[in-house]
Amino acid sequence: MLRSPLAACLVVPVALTLAACQPTEANDPVLNQPSRDACGASAYSNRIGTSHTQYDFSAPNRPVRILGPDTAMTMDYRIDRLNVDTDNSGRITRIWCG
Repeated sequence: MLRSPLAACLVVPVALTLAACQPTEANDPVLNQPSRDACGASAYSNRIGTSHTQYDFSAPNRPVRILGPDTAMTMDYRIDRLNVDTDNSGRITRIWCG
């Protein structure tokens, strides 16, 4: 008779702890990842290898950064920001969101 209350005292907290660890869809980072192309970078992929000065990357309500090889940049992640990496001669080497 002593074992039953003791077992209940151990099983109930463990069950509640495990239930609290289950991710919900609202909190699951895998299910709630924003689109990797939210800034529209894929639309500009044909411009890689060309001079960045030939193009206007600006769009309403979207920030843009043109980054040279030695350009300092903030490390804040903004999925809507278009980043254009260039080499020393001003040619586009990469276009990405972030």
